[in-house]
Amino acid sequence: MQSAPGVLDLPLTRPRIDRRDQDRQRPDWLAEVWTAPGTGVLRLDGGRAPVRAARSGGGPVADGSRNGTEHDVAHTSRLRLVFEAPEGPLPEDAVYLGAAPLGAASEATHEERPRHLIAVPAPGQAHDGDLASGTESSSARPSGHADSGVMRQSGDRNGVTDTEHPVLRWADLRAVGAHLPALEGELLTQATAVLNWHANSAHCPRCGAVTEVRSSGWMRQCPACGAEHFPRTDPAVITAVVDPQDRLLLGSATRWDARMYSTFAGFVEAGESLEDAVVREVAEEAGAAVARVEYIGSQAWPFPRSLMLGYLAHTRDAVAHADEDEIRDVRWFTREELHQQVAEGRIGIPPRSSISRGLIEHWYGGTLPDVDIWSRGAR
Repeated sequence: MQSAPGVLDLPLTRPRIDRRDQDRQRPDWLAEVWTAPGTGVLRLDGGRAPVRAARSGGGPVADGSRNGTEHDVAHTSRLRLVFEAPEGPLPEDAVYLGAAPLGAASEATHEERPRHLIAVPAPGQAHDGDLASGTESSSARPSGHADSGVMRQSGDRNGVTDTEHPVLRWADLRAVGAHLPALEGELLTQATAVLNWHANSAHCPRCGAVTEVRSSGWMRQCPACGAEHFPRTDPAVITAVVDPQDRLLLGSATRWDARMYSTFAGFVEAGESLEDAVVREVAEEAGAAVARVEYIGSQAWPFPRSLMLGYLAHTRDAVAHADEDEIRDVRWFTREELHQQVAEGRIGIPPRSSISRGLIEHWYGGTLPDVDIWSRGAR
């Protein structure tokens, strides 16, 4: 089995945040940051954060309006997260995200110094009708199958805004990750992951007692048995599959709309290498025999806590068939066929925020069209 150096350039994989690991372990650190000038608070409700279309000039957004007209994300060219000033006492479940380095801070805030950023859960604030309740819970995970970044049928219309009407809306990382500045995409990824962990880690897995938040939100300690618990990251492989004729194999999962096609993904099992996981997943889901594996790149994907490790898998032949359990259909595409079918809206592929889209376009050798197949009325 061969591996190649990672070459994939992904929108959520360029570290720009100084997480201040040593500082955040101080018991009084988060309280100090909460009252510091320039601190920004990002509120999340069920994985959704407030976003606004970027104003001309790129100035920071800092108000709390919650009304507006829904627009599809496909029509939005650039978005910004909305950070608010801290108000009231420090919430017990607040999490320190970090300080943006000087170069990146100017991108997000147009300030000359680092700005401390904090995430806070805000249940009940994303009250935008279908926007707030239409998607699958970010904490849900089909057994043994990794989320590959495809928008769900019920959650594809994550209403945001256009640049002419910069009203605030709530949306999740799947919908807006590729439309945010790189710094803000990283912040939303980090905040979604750690708040998901807190939401599911209130009790000690060792003794069952209620745990307490420590280290500025990056550790939970059990007061009964003393155990310390940290945010988990589950490794998952995701792979584009290519045959000897250099055609790409994509699959349509049974939990998606039938026209959605993507790469193949799954969690790494106990005692399994990453390469072996690629071979197993492709055989199980697509019935194809992998002869060679190339590592391409990785991406954090907090649905709920995955690290997606991207590969290109080369098959021995063009034999492939769907397992008809997780995958309903598999299809081979030439570059011309894929471009034409995506452009015509006959199939849909994952959003640009996902590593799946990155793997597909890495094989394609360029950028594929962004077509909203839902707006054509077919489901």
